[in-house]
Amino acid sequence: MNTAQANESRVAKLISNVFHPWAVLVPVLALTAYQAQKEPQEYIKWTLLTLIPLFAFPLLYTKIRVTMLFRSGTRQKVSRSFVRNDPGQLFIMTGLFGVPAALILHYLNGPRNLLIIILGVTAVMFVVALVNLKYRASFHLAMVTSMLTALWFIFGTVSLVSFLLIPILGLSRYQLREHTPTQIATGFLIGLMVGGAVFYGMGLAA
Repeated sequence: MNTAQANESRVAKLISNVFHPWAVLVPVLALTAYQAQKEPQEYIKWTLLTLIPLFAFPLLYTKIRVTMLFRSGTRQKVSRSFVRNDPGQLFIMTGLFGVPAALILHYLNGPRNLLIIILGVTAVMFVVALVNLKYRASFHLAMVTSMLTALWFIFGTVSLVSFLLIPILGLSRYQLREHTPTQIATGFLIGLMVGGAVFYGMGLAA
């Protein structure tokens, strides 16, 4: 690999990490909470109450699972192949991601838009898990596309500028040789159609 290719790879990796679905999820949920609850104390509360279970339960499960698999304690690095080598694991991660957060928002009467986004993104994860039993759609593109679609429903045309992120992220995943163009396009379509269908059906709006 020459210098130009190495630099290209580093940039692609940086883009892929900075715009990882879990990183994009934070501002999306924060903006949604702010749109619903303008008081700082309220939107911070609902942002945290939503984000903490979304991150905590999948991370805890992953740590336990990796520890059991490798028997080397919590110091074992979580491999990116954890789900890739066993696609069925994504179903478990989907449930741990969406169900606790959705229940918390439902029973505590949280902002409806936050609940709808969680259900929509969880539905996208589930469909990706189904597809990836036989294929390998881009998880990154599916998840990020669904989140940006949610912003479109809530904030309208002004949010469409965020869709410029999709080809940038898709190119980075291709340059890293993580996905083919078809796999990237499949992820994009899953995120757009499944996420959009849930958001529209459940009335996600400003």
